[in-house]
Amino acid sequence: MKKMKAGILPLLVAGLFVPAICAAAEEDGHKLELKVRGVHFDREFETSSRDRTQTALGLQLNYESPYFGDIAGFGVSGYSVTKLDATGFVTTDVLSADNNGELHDSFGKIAQAFVKLKYHDKAQLKIGRQLYDSLLMISSTSRAVPNTYSGASGQLTLVPGLTLYGAMFDEWSRRGEAHFEKFATDRSDEGDIDYVGVAGARYAKGPYEINVEYLNSKEFLTKVGVVGAYTFNLADKNKLKLSAGLHSSRDAGKLFVTAAEGAELDDEDVPGSRAGVTRSDNDGRGAYLDAEWTAGNVMLGAAVAKFDGAWIEDNFTGDHGMNPFPTGGVLADMTNNDETVWMVRAGYDWKDYIKGLKTTVKYKQGTGARNSHVSSRGEADESELEVDVRYQIPLLKGLNLRYRYLEYNSDKTGRVDGVLQDNTDHRVYLDYTYRFF
Repeated sequence: MKKMKAGILPLLVAGLFVPAICAAAEEDGHKLELKVRGVHFDREFETSSRDRTQTALGLQLNYESPYFGDIAGFGVSGYSVTKLDATGFVTTDVLSADNNGELHDSFGKIAQAFVKLKYHDKAQLKIGRQLYDSLLMISSTSRAVPNTYSGASGQLTLVPGLTLYGAMFDEWSRRGEAHFEKFATDRSDEGDIDYVGVAGARYAKGPYEINVEYLNSKEFLTKVGVVGAYTFNLADKNKLKLSAGLHSSRDAGKLFVTAAEGAELDDEDVPGSRAGVTRSDNDGRGAYLDAEWTAGNVMLGAAVAKFDGAWIEDNFTGDHGMNPFPTGGVLADMTNNDETVWMVRAGYDWKDYIKGLKTTVKYKQGTGARNSHVSSRGEADESELEVDVRYQIPLLKGLNLRYRYLEYNSDKTGRVDGVLQDNTDHRVYLDYTYRFF
């Protein structure tokens, strides 16, 4: 019972603001919403001892004020996750697990608490706990509640269509944890990474889109991403969007040691390396081309990506980063040394038959992956099938159902760290959002 109270407490704390908020809501711009998510994960692995299911209820109470005096405002959010059911191997998927191998009944937190400032429509700044979303760093929404960061973020609009942006965070809160913590690596003490910073520029005008971003995980890893797109408006409201991207990830200092990015000591490291001690290196690059055609209710797309060296998805321990490649897998990164990945996708909006129903199917095939240190030590192929079904339930506004089927298969000889064992996921989400105002 104590755990249950601890899990609900942040929502109650956030709820204390509601009467004052409602009293002030006569001024336009106040936003108050309740988000409810039921989530179920059913995961099956080649090694059956790791099979597991987890079912949870996630709650969010989110408030954001307008800009008072057209200058300053604030926001606060309480998150809570409660266990409904769990079986099999114990780990943090949807639920929080402790070091004793037990899943918590519930947890809760004040996930967002920020002050926001702006200067006309030219500049915005947000300070405190917050959600974040950019090319190389995101708050993932694939679990019961999203992860959030603590620090500052902002943007500056120089001319219409051109925006400079940046962020610097020194703490974060995981999707399945109740607390905020310092950034670290898989082979270092907590707090070794002082900060993770992002700086970028976006340009979008007419059919053109360009995004350039630099990420620095202090003394651990740096990344650079460049993405461009052009959209052709065809006859009968058809559209063809062509995109291309180039991304790199490089070691950035003393914290990038053997096994720091998640893998244990193995044949991908220099002979004689000591896990957590020997300096390691990474120089991974990936480039892709993508095309997407939409015509009425139909969407068809295809992409290809090629990698030189292993492009690392994670920015710090426990983070699954942002995979900016359209060929990136959900269950595995599919960004290995020498790998070529092909992807095809198709989507259909069934609104003419069943209003609110949409389906998407994606298939990704990666070939030629090799050991990043000595190519003869390992090679592999891998594939992933994804079926995504979304339904806006007409019974109640704001009620949505999503089913996601993921099947990953690999054929590996020797050692290639980024290639995993066979894995099948069934993921179900039932979401309801109620906006008070």
